[in-house]
Amino acid sequence: MAAYKDILTLVLDADLDRSALAAAEMLAERFDAALSCAFLTALPDEPLAYEPSVVAGVWAELLGRAREDSAAARAKVEALVGRGTRRVEMRSAEALARDLGRVAAVHARYADLAVMTRPSEGGGEARHELVEGVLFHSGRPALLVPPDYAGQPIGRRPVVAWDASREATRALGDAQALIEGADAVTVVTVDARPKAFGHGDQPGANIAAHLNRRGCKVDVRNVASGGASAAESLLNEARAVNADLIVMGGYAHARVRELLFGGATRDLLELSPFPLLLAH
Repeated sequence: MAAYKDILTLVLDADLDRSALAAAEMLAERFDAALSCAFLTALPDEPLAYEPSVVAGVWAELLGRAREDSAAARAKVEALVGRGTRRVEMRSAEALARDLGRVAAVHARYADLAVMTRPSEGGGEARHELVEGVLFHSGRPALLVPPDYAGQPIGRRPVVAWDASREATRALGDAQALIEGADAVTVVTVDARPKAFGHGDQPGANIAAHLNRRGCKVDVRNVASGGASAAESLLNEARAVNADLIVMGGYAHARVRELLFGGATRDLLELSPFPLLLAH
């Protein structure tokens, strides 16, 4: 059976990232995995609205404040992870906000799975940069959990967003450990059409057969969007089957907030009540 043996959680804020810590700890217990936590600090950009002669002093003060705040927040994170039953390797990293995603990607390369709290409305650019960096630059899958996640099982009733692409295939492969032994797997296509270089004669049939051979119980739902967005259609199906995970490929059409089926999915990233397993 596949398993994640090295799990990383990426933390920006002690309070907002409790959900990511809870998910990472739950999965580490499930897979008897090593668990690490990278606490990331976004440093302020060099100020431009000052005379060059005073920039250095102003920036030094801003950096000092950011690092003081970071030290206090890291202490809160250490207290949180110290309450768990597993040993957690703590790491720290800092970078300018625009570089934070690339720094996170480097840490994620040395883990099987990176766990993060998903962005939320008004949550700022740092979380979007974090997701984008890990997804497009680490070569590893990212599990994004909603802010209210509290440690419940993930992967018993997964929904697979399937468009027969390389990215969707990669995501499904990276999710194998999570969905093996699932009670039921639901494959969802949106506005899919038969195509020789994509879905084949019956959209969803080939991937369902593949998952059946891996011992999964699979239901295929070919959905007509009826003018709704692909993200909306997918979330409706996930609600209908009481899903506990959505697996989908990430696409670099523009930024990470335009992922699924090439459509705009900022709402999916910011509002999904379900954990999201993303891979590129």
